[in-house]
Amino acid sequence: MEFNIRYMKKLFIVLIILAKINLIASAAQGLSPCNKFKKKPEIEFYSSYGKLIYDQSNNQRQLTQLGKKYGIVEHGLFASGLATVGVNYQVSIDATAQMLENGKYCVVPEKVKVYIGYQNPTIYMASDLREESCEQNIVKRHEQTHQQINITALEYFLPKFQKSVRAILKGIEPQLVNSEEQIEPSIQSQTEVYLKKIEPLVNFFKAELLKEQGKLDRTENYQFEGNLCRYYKSHH
Repeated sequence: MEFNIRYMKKLFIVLIILAKINLIASAAQGLSPCNKFKKKPEIEFYSSYGKLIYDQSNNQRQLTQLGKKYGIVEHGLFASGLATVGVNYQVSIDATAQMLENGKYCVVPEKVKVYIGYQNPTIYMASDLREESCEQNIVKRHEQTHQQINITALEYFLPKFQKSVRAILKGIEPQLVNSEEQIEPSIQSQTEVYLKKIEPLVNFFKAELLKEQGKLDRTENYQFEGNLCRYYKSHH
């Protein structure tokens, strides 16, 4: 008999614990009424290399100042040509709003559009370079190579970028808002959150891109290009 009493007491304690666990679980579910709308949003990636522009409106002195502004011309050097490009990225979220019985809304992401690409790729050539001269052709070829490096680097980076972004977006969830007026701010807030999460990926790409561009802008390469024109002139 004593054994049965102890057993029943233990069983009673277990039932109380289980009841508390169920209450906690129910409370947690009550805090997230939007969970029932949760789904995997469609992710759409797009990119652009931009439209290449040629600019010959600046002389060597002006180009040198422009290059120093961008941090791509070292002190004591002069620029007869420059290649510049802007790296741009955007995130936009398409969402629907589900109204709850209590008048609140669940903002449910349906599609996330992610863009990374170039804007305003430009090749600058000094206006004081003689047209169709060896020097101008060398400068033009050098800056075109820079722009080709930009294209190749983005092509290489895109699959890795997309994979990382997909992993980041796994955490996207419906958001509970109190009124219809809060729907748009909620979408904007989520957009800003994911922009910040993607920013380190873009910064990493920019840093790697600069490293690749630096491989072309080496002293020995400049010397080689200068020798090409000297050799050409000595044989013509």
